[in-house]
Amino acid sequence: MGQQQAESGGAVDAQQGQRLHIGLVHWSFPPVVGGVETHLWDYSKALAGRGHKVTVFTGSVGAHRPCDGVRVIRHKLLDLSVGHEDNEETLKELREWFRSGLTASGDPIRLVHGHNLHHFSSAPARALKALQGDLNLVLLHTYHSIWRTDEGERIARECAVWDVHHAVSDFLVKECREVLRQGAKRTDLEVERTYLGVDTRQYESIPEVEEEPGRHPVVLLPARLIPNKGADVAILMLKLLVERAKGCKGKLALLRPRLVLTDPFETVDFHGERGQFRGKLSKLVEVCELSEGPGQDVEFRPAGIEDMRKLYQEATVVVYPSRFDEPMGLAPLEAMCAARPVVATGVGGLGEGGSALVTPDQDAEKLASRLADELWPLLTEPSLARKAGYMAREHVRDRFDLEEVYVDPMLDEYWTLLATGPGPYKGDTRQPSGSPETLASPSLSTSTVSR
Repeated sequence: MGQQQAESGGAVDAQQGQRLHIGLVHWSFPPVVGGVETHLWDYSKALAGRGHKVTVFTGSVGAHRPCDGVRVIRHKLLDLSVGHEDNEETLKELREWFRSGLTASGDPIRLVHGHNLHHFSSAPARALKALQGDLNLVLLHTYHSIWRTDEGERIARECAVWDVHHAVSDFLVKECREVLRQGAKRTDLEVERTYLGVDTRQYESIPEVEEEPGRHPVVLLPARLIPNKGADVAILMLKLLVERAKGCKGKLALLRPRLVLTDPFETVDFHGERGQFRGKLSKLVEVCELSEGPGQDVEFRPAGIEDMRKLYQEATVVVYPSRFDEPMGLAPLEAMCAARPVVATGVGGLGEGGSALVTPDQDAEKLASRLADELWPLLTEPSLARKAGYMAREHVRDRFDLEEVYVDPMLDEYWTLLATGPGPYKGDTRQPSGSPETLASPSLSTSTVSR
């Protein structure tokens, strides 16, 4: 067990009732970069900001703590950089680790919210379910994606016995219901669509797109470097845009857009694709007669969670050429909140965010051509990009603010579930908007536990 360092808990919101201690469980956590990781980082901060306490159970080595009031503990059996044995020994070890984390400090956790525990191994979901009766746990699970393979569906069905199920888009709700109802042998099992939202405060102060004489417009693809995110399509698209500019006269002939591809040092590489794919992309840049490097035609930019604001601010337009059924896509929403127009392929749940969509195509060159056609006016008419970005920002503010679409309703649900179950919250129907006297609560210790 690693060293533990005590920290004071977050300030209590005067509008809050009794403080909750919430357990969030996911395989990885920042500095690991990914959509789920970003969401949990922002969500845990929001909960702590309201005076609640959060313990994050994860497998990431060196996981960061986002703020006071959030404790992060890890176990090697949640570490995605190593293999996972889905056996009884693993189940037993995780069960005892979860028990220790859920009952530590004399301030037990009664509500556990898992995220994507239906991937990789069923052991974490089964371990928590095994503890439910003994510890009076309420178990919620959010599906950020689903893998329609035999193994993926088998593991997903292990979560079907949890209490409440959420999915991050209408598209994903349909997929999850089909899998989970079959696993639970219940046609009435519900999966609720709950958009994650983004922390609009991080991005709404970024200035709108402005024309800067002598500056080449920047196209940003904020995604992991794996094949189905479409970085190769983006490079082909850039080649077409450069060629189109060369065929123009006057100012447009001088246009030479740049492409920035995020290249996180720490990310989840489910299938070990990144290294080989990165080499293929550099080769493609060369074949397309483009230059690579900082300030060149194509730049591979190291990026962590704290770098995204600067990346969006540098961008003229954001492209998201995914070639698989995206569950939703948080990065496009962040970019829209930053007042950047977003052009994406119409796959999965991407259209639910409000991005401009192009028809998907398995032919990379055809898809690149469609994207180039959509981006060209945004790159050549700054006023058009500015207007599109303004509308995008207003859209996200109105419909995808993290606090309004996620934190408020999720806390309402937490209170309702705890009030109707056994334990100290039974009969306590107060909501986050209520203002009863805040109960005293021990300070939250911040610890990293390695096993």
